[in-house]
Amino acid sequence: PGVPGDRSGLNADGVVRGGVRFAEAAAANDDDVRFVRRSLNRDERSAATFSCLLAVSVFLAMCGLWFWHVYLVLTAQTSIDYHYFAEKRREAKKRGETYQNPHDLGWRRNWQDVFDERGRNWWWLWAMPRFKPHRGTGVPIVVEA
Repeated sequence: PGVPGDRSGLNADGVVRGGVRFAEAAAANDDDVRFVRRSLNRDERSAATFSCLLAVSVFLAMCGLWFWHVYLVLTAQTSIDYHYFAEKRREAKKRGETYQNPHDLGWRRNWQDVFDERGRNWWWLWAMPRFKPHRGTGVPIVVEA
Protein backbone atom coordinates (compact mmCIF):
# COMPACT_ATOMS: atom_id res chain seq x y z
CA PRO A 1 0.00 0.00 0.00
CA GLY A 2 2.21 2.80 -1.25
CA VAL A 3 -0.62 5.00 -2.52
CA PRO A 4 -3.12 6.53 -0.05
CA GLY A 5 -6.44 4.81 -0.42
CA ASP A 6 -4.94 1.69 -2.10
CA ARG A 7 -6.06 -1.22 0.11
CA SER A 8 -4.65 -4.08 -2.00
CA GLY A 9 -2.01 -5.05 0.58
CA LEU A 10 -4.34 -4.83 3.57
CA ASN A 11 -6.39 -7.54 5.24
CA ALA A 12 -10.06 -7.18 6.22
CA ASP A 13 -9.18 -5.11 9.32
CA GLY A 14 -7.18 -2.61 7.26
CA VAL A 15 -3.79 -3.84 8.51
CA VAL A 16 -0.83 -4.62 6.23
CA ARG A 17 -0.44 -8.37 5.64
CA GLY A 18 2.71 -10.28 6.73
CA GLY A 19 5.57 -9.42 9.08
CA VAL A 20 5.70 -8.82 12.81
CA ARG A 21 4.98 -5.08 12.94
CA PHE A 22 2.45 -3.36 10.68
CA ALA A 23 1.60 0.23 9.88
CA GLU A 24 -1.25 1.67 7.85
CA ALA A 25 -1.77 5.27 6.84
CA ALA A 26 -5.41 6.09 7.40
CA ALA A 27 -7.27 7.07 4.24
CA ALA A 28 -8.60 10.27 5.82
CA ASN A 29 -5.24 11.46 7.18
CA ASP A 30 -1.89 10.33 5.71
CA ASP A 31 -0.05 11.38 8.90
CA ASP A 32 -2.12 9.05 11.12
CA VAL A 33 -0.20 5.76 11.48
CA ARG A 34 -1.57 2.81 13.43
CA PHE A 35 0.78 0.12 14.81
CA VAL A 36 -0.51 -3.39 15.41
CA ARG A 37 1.66 -6.04 17.04
CA ARG A 38 1.11 -9.77 16.82
CA SER A 39 2.91 -12.59 18.59
CA LEU A 40 5.23 -14.95 16.75
CA ASN A 41 3.97 -18.38 15.82
CA ARG A 42 5.82 -21.52 16.92
CA ASP A 43 8.00 -21.81 13.80
CA GLU A 44 9.01 -18.15 13.99
CA ARG A 45 9.87 -18.49 17.71
CA SER A 46 11.93 -21.60 16.98
CA ALA A 47 13.82 -19.83 14.20
CA ALA A 48 14.43 -16.76 16.37
CA THR A 49 15.60 -18.89 19.31
CA PHE A 50 17.92 -20.92 17.07
CA SER A 51 19.35 -17.75 15.54
CA CYS A 52 19.99 -16.22 18.95
CA LEU A 53 21.61 -19.39 20.30
CA LEU A 54 23.79 -19.66 17.22
CA ALA A 55 24.85 -16.01 17.48
CA VAL A 56 25.68 -16.32 21.20
CA SER A 57 27.61 -19.56 20.59
CA VAL A 58 29.70 -18.01 17.81
CA PHE A 59 30.29 -14.91 19.95
CA LEU A 60 31.52 -16.99 22.90
CA ALA A 61 33.77 -19.08 20.65
CA MET A 62 35.27 -15.93 19.14
CA CYS A 63 35.82 -14.45 22.60
CA GLY A 64 37.61 -17.62 23.68
CA LEU A 65 39.88 -17.50 20.64
CA TRP A 66 40.54 -13.81 21.19
CA PHE A 67 41.55 -14.36 24.85
CA TRP A 68 43.74 -17.32 23.84
CA HIS A 69 45.63 -15.26 21.28
CA VAL A 70 46.03 -12.30 23.62
CA TYR A 71 47.53 -14.73 26.15
CA LEU A 72 49.92 -16.06 23.50
CA VAL A 73 51.00 -12.55 22.51
CA LEU A 74 51.52 -11.48 26.13
CA THR A 75 53.67 -14.56 26.82
CA ALA A 76 55.59 -14.47 23.49
CA GLN A 77 54.44 -17.86 22.25
CA THR A 78 52.77 -19.49 19.30
CA SER A 79 50.32 -22.35 19.75
CA ILE A 80 53.10 -24.82 18.90
CA ASP A 81 55.45 -23.09 21.36
CA TYR A 82 52.79 -23.38 24.06
CA HIS A 83 52.73 -27.18 23.78
CA TYR A 84 56.51 -27.45 23.42
CA PHE A 85 57.09 -25.23 26.48
CA ALA A 86 54.42 -27.16 28.43
CA GLU A 87 56.52 -30.30 27.95
CA LYS A 88 59.64 -28.39 29.02
CA ARG A 89 57.80 -27.10 32.12
CA ARG A 90 56.74 -30.65 33.07
CA GLU A 91 60.30 -31.92 32.71
CA ALA A 92 61.69 -29.02 34.78
CA LYS A 93 59.03 -29.58 37.46
CA LYS A 94 60.09 -33.23 37.80
CA ARG A 95 63.65 -32.01 38.46
CA GLY A 96 62.37 -29.42 40.97
CA GLU A 97 63.20 -26.48 38.68
CA THR A 98 61.17 -23.76 36.99
CA TYR A 99 61.22 -23.43 33.20
CA GLN A 100 61.39 -19.92 31.73
CA ASN A 101 60.29 -19.23 28.16
CA PRO A 102 63.43 -17.91 26.40
CA HIS A 103 61.38 -15.50 24.22
CA ASP A 104 59.37 -13.91 27.05
CA LEU A 105 60.39 -10.29 27.63
CA GLY A 106 57.45 -9.35 29.85
CA TRP A 107 53.89 -8.65 28.76
CA ARG A 108 54.43 -5.03 27.71
CA ARG A 109 57.57 -5.63 25.68
CA ASN A 110 56.04 -8.77 24.10
CA TRP A 111 53.01 -6.76 22.95
CA GLN A 112 55.22 -3.98 21.60
CA ASP A 113 57.41 -6.46 19.72
CA VAL A 114 54.50 -8.31 18.13
CA PHE A 115 52.70 -5.15 16.99
CA ASP A 116 55.90 -3.15 16.36
CA GLU A 117 54.77 -0.15 18.39
CA ARG A 118 56.93 1.71 20.85
CA GLY A 119 56.84 5.10 22.51
CA ARG A 120 54.35 6.80 24.77
CA ASN A 121 51.20 5.82 22.87
CA TRP A 122 52.00 2.17 22.10
CA TRP A 123 48.92 0.97 24.04
CA TRP A 124 46.46 2.35 21.45
CA LEU A 125 48.57 2.86 18.31
CA TRP A 126 48.84 -0.90 17.76
CA ALA A 127 45.21 -0.91 16.54
CA MET A 128 45.61 2.02 14.12
CA PRO A 129 46.50 1.77 10.42
CA ARG A 130 50.21 2.13 9.65
CA PHE A 131 51.73 4.39 7.04
CA LYS A 132 55.32 3.26 7.53
CA PRO A 133 56.61 -0.30 7.08
CA HIS A 134 57.18 -2.57 10.06
CA ARG A 135 60.69 -3.11 11.34
CA GLY A 136 62.30 -6.49 10.80
CA THR A 137 61.98 -9.13 8.14
CA GLY A 138 59.11 -11.14 9.56
CA VAL A 139 61.35 -14.21 9.69
CA PRO A 140 61.33 -15.75 13.18
CA ILE A 141 64.54 -16.22 15.12
CA VAL A 142 64.83 -19.79 16.39
CA VAL A 143 66.40 -20.09 19.83
CA GLU A 144 66.87 -23.59 21.20
CA ALA A 145 66.99 -23.64 25.00
